[in-house]
Amino acid sequence: MAGESTHTVVVMVSTANQEEASKIADLAVQSRLAACASTIPTVRSTYWWEGKIVNDQEALILMKTTSDKVLALQAAILKVHSYKVPEIIAISVEHGFQPYLDWVRREVS
Repeated sequence: MAGESTHTVVVMVSTANQEEASKIADLAVQSRLAACASTIPTVRSTYWWEGKIVNDQEALILMKTTSDKVLALQAAILKVHSYKVPEIIAISVEHGFQPYLDWVRREVS
């Protein structure tokens, strides 16, 4: 698949809890905006919010998709996410097992 303008990305999304993570993961995969969504049910996040340091327990979703699906995936997430400013970060995959990367592209095309 050399020469394609799209490439594989991992989209990270933190959520308030496992239930919200499952809802977003199901939405992303069912709508073919992600080939796979892996949820880490419990992570500890420390961050600045409204002038204070916050320590929260959250869930984290790692979604595998292609660069051309990121904006649509972000829009879908924003419709159901409970946070005012959710973490939605796309990280480009520089190297990977080619059959897996090909599978991701097929599943979201």
